[in-house]
Amino acid sequence: MTTGRSAVVVFMRMKQIRIHFKEEIMSVYQKDGKVYLIIGNGPAGHFAAGEIRKKDPDGRIIITGREKERTYLRTQLAECFSAELPEDKFYMVKEEWYEKNEVEQILSMEASSIDKEDKVVTFKDGSQIHYDKLIIATGSYNFIPPVDVEIRRNGKTVDVMKVDRTNFRNYDGLFSIREHHDTIALQKRIRASKQAVVIGGGLLGLEAAWSLKKCGLDVTVIEFFNRLLPRQLDEESSEVLKNMALASGVKLILEDSLESITIEEDEDGNQNLASVRLQGGDTLDCQIVLFSVGVRSRAALAAEAGIEVNKGIVVNTRMETSAEDIYACGDVAEINNFVYGTWPSALSMGRVAGINAAGGDLKFPPMVLSTMFTSMNAKVFSAGNVDFCDPGLDILEHKSVKKGEYKKLFFRDDKLVAGILLGDTKRSTRIVKGIEDGYTEEEALKADIL
Repeated sequence: MTTGRSAVVVFMRMKQIRIHFKEEIMSVYQKDGKVYLIIGNGPAGHFAAGEIRKKDPDGRIIITGREKERTYLRTQLAECFSAELPEDKFYMVKEEWYEKNEVEQILSMEASSIDKEDKVVTFKDGSQIHYDKLIIATGSYNFIPPVDVEIRRNGKTVDVMKVDRTNFRNYDGLFSIREHHDTIALQKRIRASKQAVVIGGGLLGLEAAWSLKKCGLDVTVIEFFNRLLPRQLDEESSEVLKNMALASGVKLILEDSLESITIEEDEDGNQNLASVRLQGGDTLDCQIVLFSVGVRSRAALAAEAGIEVNKGIVVNTRMETSAEDIYACGDVAEINNFVYGTWPSALSMGRVAGINAAGGDLKFPPMVLSTMFTSMNAKVFSAGNVDFCDPGLDILEHKSVKKGEYKKLFFRDDKLVAGILLGDTKRSTRIVKGIEDGYTEEEALKADIL
């Protein structure tokens, strides 16, 4: 069952929950058990709901989402720049899944506060939901670096504004892709644009740049570091990827950053994005600026409720927060001083949170960070979390220029800690297993990882 934003009344502990609308009253599933409230309907929240239902057939499961969409594959957003994807490729499950599992999904509903003593969540429209178990799966938001926007009229600067994540959408031509409505707005802009600048040469930035390039735009990526993907690739493989990117037609400017944005305004106040100026002095004409400079956990709701927050909401291996009966999972969660922020970890965390909220006992297993990149006519796989400049790393490698293959394994104290594959990525699962099992160099060679 899915309901919209017009719900205006309080959800209480009753045998039958009712949602009061302005024009009608809709009945929801009759359940006599605990009330499980999940804030956030991304992959972590979705998996948590599924696991709760498996363990507790009598519980009342309510999942709320800020967006108007049911749970979708956020990893597919870059594929939506030119046109919408078919439903079976965009959404995680069909609408019938919620009916079958008796999960009530309330969309366009954003939580504003948590009362952990009375176990009540208040939403921005004034409605409240009482819970027995609460799972916070609010995800993350895109970081937008504060930057000056110069408003020019008739060739003269008439105003200088500071843009950040709270107001960047108020300015013509500025985008950051995190939610579905972002891609819908970008689709319209692409049709009237010729040049785009992507701020940030990380995985998402490069994927976005390639999608814009495929739409026929002249695309330039601005990256602060001196090479691409420094956290995922060593210097040599990063250079290979750079050459692949350039061969695809995407332009790269490394070791530089955005200084300011110029918007031209006519006498009627209509604004048009004109260009960006870089710290190095270059000015690039463009009609689109797309920010992709990292994400931050959306943890303010928990922090304001007095729940322990560091970079994310601090949880233990059971996804329990510092507050009783409150769990966190996905991009918003921090475990052992680390925010994973990956799709596989979000699914695993959601599963752990759901099972434990429903009375189970499951611990989140240590996960090997891995990345698969398939844009710009390149196939790149990276696994492990190391400093590739560490002189203490030993390396096994295999290269084939003719085949366009590049394979590298990294060992510390004769223990496999990272791996990189370019071109042929078929052995990616073997590398992950090798890192998990701590293969020695001899064991890695026997396992035919290279």
